[in-house]
Amino acid sequence: MSKKQGIIILLLTASLLASGCMGDSGTKLSISGNDTEINVSISEQAEGSWCPAGSQVQIKNPTTGKALNMTVTGTEEFENETLCKAMIKTGTEENNTGYEYMWSQDKNTTVWTKYGEDGNISIRYIYADGKKTIIDGAGRTLEFGVQA
Repeated sequence: MSKKQGIIILLLTASLLASGCMGDSGTKLSISGNDTEINVSISEQAEGSWCPAGSQVQIKNPTTGKALNMTVTGTEEFENETLCKAMIKTGTEENNTGYEYMWSQDKNTTVWTKYGEDGNISIRYIYADGKKTIIDGAGRTLEFGVQA
């Protein structure tokens, strides 16, 4: 997939989510090109919601079978703030990796968490109020942007 295709797909998906233009059963969009299939499914409950629970995005290479699947699961509390949460699976059915992506409605807080095959946290990246924090699987912390 070219960079242009990726940008167009992201813009289209964002505009559908933001516009609230949904049919009775939600919106489904499929695009396939040279080495990529992209499927987007936005649930009907997503209409007017900043956190479109049940919506899914899948990007797949049909030749290798490798895929990235993202499902918005709903909201979750994180450090006294309500964040929208999406679960991401990459790889093949035999060998996959899990990620969790959470973001605030105002986009001032984001949290990326990578899980190992054992299900434990491998690394977590937190961006909140201009401060960046990276925590590894052993609990070691590195912070940036902390004001004195």
